[in-house]
Amino acid sequence: MRDDARQENDEDLPAPLSDTLPLLRELPPVRAQWRAGVLSEVARSRKPERRVSLSVPWAIAAALLCAVVGGGAAVVATHARFSTLPIRVTASSPSPAAPTAVLPVRFSLIAPHAARVAIVGDFNHWDPTTLPMRLSADGQTWEVEVKLPVGRYSYAFLVDGTIAPDPAAPRGSADDFGKPNSVLMVRGS
Repeated sequence: MRDDARQENDEDLPAPLSDTLPLLRELPPVRAQWRAGVLSEVARSRKPERRVSLSVPWAIAAALLCAVVGGGAAVVATHARFSTLPIRVTASSPSPAAPTAVLPVRFSLIAPHAARVAIVGDFNHWDPTTLPMRLSADGQTWEVEVKLPVGRYSYAFLVDGTIAPDPAAPRGSADDFGKPNSVLMVRGS
């Protein structure tokens, strides 16, 4: 702190304290031999510092390597998690129609151990409550029929609260949370 700034701060203090401050700022008298001994002891006990410095290209390369390895680990973990679900999905549109037609599309999913399944996508604003799937008589296949206009749609299945893409459909871009989606093309003719 500069001396003039100290003096400004000192003026704000009561007189007894401002009179004491110069005394507190003085270094206590110590013998030069004692001071030299302390400083040499500190210097001797200090461990040498190891400095690691990377150039900018090496730092960028290290960051990219971490990103690639982390991304690969995420893909492996996601694949391992979803590969245990016995899922098969089919989507079909029965007959050719005019380009502006609305066509019935049947989604089916084999998930024998699931308690609840729903389909979510941009056609229902990703709302898991609007298109619950029904368990068919075989006790393994979940089904729902959705009427969709001709177009391209992103979708996924919600199996007991877990998002699962359609393994039989082309993958679309990942959603905002990094989960991959499936793509469905509904064609009229």
